[in-house]
Amino acid sequence: MFHIGHASSVIFGSSPRGLSAMFRGTIWRPCRAFTLVELLVVIAIVGLLAGLAIPAIGRAQESSNRAKCISNLKGLGQSLNTYITDSGMFPEVLETSRGSGASKKPWTTLLVEAGLAPTASAYSINQGKNSFWYCPSAMKSQAPAGINATTYAYSASAGGMPIARVSSASKMALIMDGSWSSGSGFGSVASTLMPYCCHPPTRNTNDPSASVNICFVDAHVETRKKSEIPTSSTNVFWTGQN
Repeated sequence: MFHIGHASSVIFGSSPRGLSAMFRGTIWRPCRAFTLVELLVVIAIVGLLAGLAIPAIGRAQESSNRAKCISNLKGLGQSLNTYITDSGMFPEVLETSRGSGASKKPWTTLLVEAGLAPTASAYSINQGKNSFWYCPSAMKSQAPAGINATTYAYSASAGGMPIARVSSASKMALIMDGSWSSGSGFGSVASTLMPYCCHPPTRNTNDPSASVNICFVDAHVETRKKSEIPTSSTNVFWTGQN
């Protein structure tokens, strides 16, 4: 016959120290904590990675905004070309109607009324994020105002000009981004009134790295530095005449 007390002594040991020895170094070993130096190193590495990632994300966002802006400009260029083909001349920057109820209509309204462009909502509604009339990179501090406001600038030199006078459609600017310098709300620009640059978004109007997207009369789009835009009113860029 087996003695229960004796068996317990064999299996579990004759002393409570035996149980402690069996599990020592496995279950009850305390976890080793980070030292202050190790924690600082980890924080520094995370900060370095974030510093590398944030500019890359910003560049990707600006690339996407530029592509959207170019798409908008091409759409506006095609709309303006249809208007020009139908009327034989460029729309006025600000057309004054005749008669007792005379009113002034900006070129944006002329395109909308001709069914060539969607109605422009006020910039404050969507901050230009998803509209045909707004560049996504437009500087928010220079936002235009009014129901038909736009961040795109129509060439004042082209306004009202017969298309027959243009000899170099591929060299004559038609519309570009950055219209708020006119302060007029209908987006016009001339050689004496250069637009603020949208790309990359900046509040520094003289930033040498800033550029403007330009749609020419033949509806192709180019990106140029602000310094590359002619300031002479007789240049083919404004007149379309070599």
